[in-house]
Amino acid sequence: MRRPSPHPGPRLCSGLLVGCVIVASLAATAASAADLPVPAAAPPVAYHPPIYDWTGIYVGGHVGGGWMNDTVTTLATTALQPTGTVTKVAPMGVLGGAQAGFNVEFAPVVVGFEGTWTATSLTGSQQIASLIALNGQQSTDAMPWLATATGRIGYAANDLLFYVKGGGAWARVEYTQTVTIGGGTLLTQQTLTDNRTGFVVGGGFEYGMNENLSIKIEYDYLGFGAKNYTFNNLSGTSNIAGNPPPHDIPVGAFPFSVKSQLQMLTAGVNYRFTWR
Repeated sequence: MRRPSPHPGPRLCSGLLVGCVIVASLAATAASAADLPVPAAAPPVAYHPPIYDWTGIYVGGHVGGGWMNDTVTTLATTALQPTGTVTKVAPMGVLGGAQAGFNVEFAPVVVGFEGTWTATSLTGSQQIASLIALNGQQSTDAMPWLATATGRIGYAANDLLFYVKGGGAWARVEYTQTVTIGGGTLLTQQTLTDNRTGFVVGGGFEYGMNENLSIKIEYDYLGFGAKNYTFNNLSGTSNIAGNPPPHDIPVGAFPFSVKSQLQMLTAGVNYRFTWR
């Protein structure tokens, strides 16, 4: 009796055939995948620098220098000077103070309002010839403080703001007339104080160092027009060589006008409180 073969040929061949088909299919799939286009890499996100916003309420301080140009004109002939005598007095000094205001930006336009108060050391004197023999005369002008209230409009180039301003100005002034005799001995002196009202125009630029802090440079011109005054107490007693003492020199009323202008250049810093 014949025994069956231990290696059935047909089954082995069919299994081998199935395996070959599977391998061929996988190879074809891999080849197709290799032929597919590689997806393009996503483009890098473009960098946009933050836009600086000038809107907000701010407070700050400023310091700088100023120079005045006062034109003093006599309005009547007196024992000291004839009518129409003009004297130029040019006080100079340092100044410093505080400012506060607000900005609203409608990019790139910035509008706002600012108020300032400034203390100064502005003072100056000018020696004047006198009609009275052996006499000397001196005019001294000073401005202890000033204040302004202005509107501002500017152009913002991101964190750099160029602006102009204009409005009202107020100043405390002191006018002193001193009469001396002989070698400079004081004969008489009088000081008048007043509050002058005028206008201010100016401009500058401001740089935003960060969201809240900025620094600025500014030029301002202040005009106070002309105003009339009268020294009523310029009279005194002194000893004059060749005359028995005492010798009275009555000066009487001394009417005059003062046309006053001021220019100043300041550097400042502001801290802004933003609301948007």
